[in-house]
Formats: sequence, structure tokens, C-alpha cells
Amino acid sequence: MCQDDNSARDGDNSDESSDEEIFRLLLEDDDSDFMNGTLLYAIHHGNCCNRAKRRKPMLTGLEWVERKLGDRNSCYNMFRMSPTVFHRLHDLLIESYGLKSSTKSTSVEALGMFLWMLGAPQSVRQAEDRFERSLGTVHNNFEKVLQCVVKLAADIIKPVDPEFRTIHPRLRNPRFHPFFNNCIGAIDGTHIPCVVPRDRIVQHMCRKGMTTQNVMAVCDFDMRFTFVLAGWPGSVHDMRVFTDAMTKYNHIFPYPPVGKHSSQCCISNF
Repeated sequence: MCQDDNSARDGDNSDESSDEEIFRLLLEDDDSDFMNGTLLYAIHHGNCCNRAKRRKPMLTGLEWVERKLGDRNSCYNMFRMSPTVFHRLHDLLIESYGLKSSTKSTSVEALGMFLWMLGAPQSVRQAEDRFERSLGTVHNNFEKVLQCVVKLAADIIKPVDPEFRTIHPRLRNPRFHPFFNNCIGAIDGTHIPCVVPRDRIVQHMCRKGMTTQNVMAVCDFDMRFTFVLAGWPGSVHDMRVFTDAMTKYNHIFPYPPVGKHSSQCCISNF
């Protein structure tokens, strides 16, 4: 038995010596291609071969969205719209604005995820937990739907009649006539709470002590938005936002024709 133990020890020592010899030869090798290839393989193995196991949720994200679409109240609570409006918006984004399904998620799930995150609002990590998707998939779905919605906004956030040739029927009501004669709409600003990096907190701090964006909006007498300007930090004055709209975006700003005007009213009392 002693002989066997000695033989085993000799075998272990020889293996260690062999490993050390191979390592020494690799270090002394002038050709670094092998070492670079080994390093790249190790990086690839660490990134692609050590991933977490694929999750198998009890209820997939698509099944959850379809379940909410089956109940009108649940659909409105989760997506802030009725099932009919959801399907109309989905079909419009697919037909005219390039929304498509991917290999990982359908367009219905992507739209449901987007509306659910905006309606509450919910964070990316909350969406990851709710839909059982990776952070990358959640981000890609949100960005994909957002790009389509931005294209849609450019087509619908504008005056129905840019020349304002007709008088709105509500202005003929004795309640408003003649006080709102030649008025084409209402314009005002509102503060939207937002989360910003630490180095921009002071810049976005409004008088309420919250980080916000100062958003200016114009709407007509049917409560349809005809112009929206977002992005300015909450600390800036309303006039600065208005000046930016009149200069930088003067080509799409709904200017009143000669002899008409916009009235200023409070859209949102923040």
C-alpha cells in the first residue's frame, strides 16, 4: 500500500510539473497569437456559456397582456385605455409606423409592456419581473415602441386646420361669445415629475422641491394637442420655454392668423 501511495504522489507531482512546464513554455513563446486566442475564448465562455438558465414563468408576458385585454376594467387600469383602443393603436403602429414582432416577444406584448410602464409608471426592473424578460429585452421593446409612437405623434399633434378658416361651434355659444372671438386654442405650461442623474438635480428642481421638466402645450377647443414642447428642466421660467418654441420650432408652431389669437389658460395645476 505504501508503494501505491508513493506512486500516486509521484503522479500528482508529475502533473503539477507538467502544468508548470506548459505555462512556462507559453510565457516564453514569442508568438502571442495562441495566448490572445485563449484569452478571447475565455472571455467568450464567460459571457455566453455561463448565463443563467432560461426562465419558465407560470404566466408569460403575452398571456398576462391577453388576460388583461379580456377584461375592460383591468385593461384600463393597467394600460390606461380600453381593449378596443389598444387593438386600434396596435394595428395602426403595425400598418403605418413599423412596429414588428421579434423572435423573443410579439408586438402585442411589446405594446402592452410599453403602456404598462408609462401608465403607472413602472421601472425597467419591475417590467423585467412582471413579464419575466431580461433587462435587455425590456429595454429593446420599450425603445422599439417608443420610436413608433414618436412617429405617430408627429402626424397627430398638429392643428386639424392649420389656416383656422372656420370658427369652432363652441365659440358660437353665448357663454363664450364675444369673449373668445378669434381665439384658436389655449396654451400653458405644466411640470412633469422626472428622475434625473445626481449632477442635474439642482437644474431640474422646481419651486415645489421636486425634479421636473417644464413642458409647454397647446390644445384646441376639442382638447386635442396641437403642439407640445418637452425637455426643459423644471427650474427655467415659462417664458424661456415659450421663446424656444417660437424660435427653434417656429416652422411647426401653430401661429394664429392675422386678427386671431391664442388664449392662455391653466392646463394642469401642478
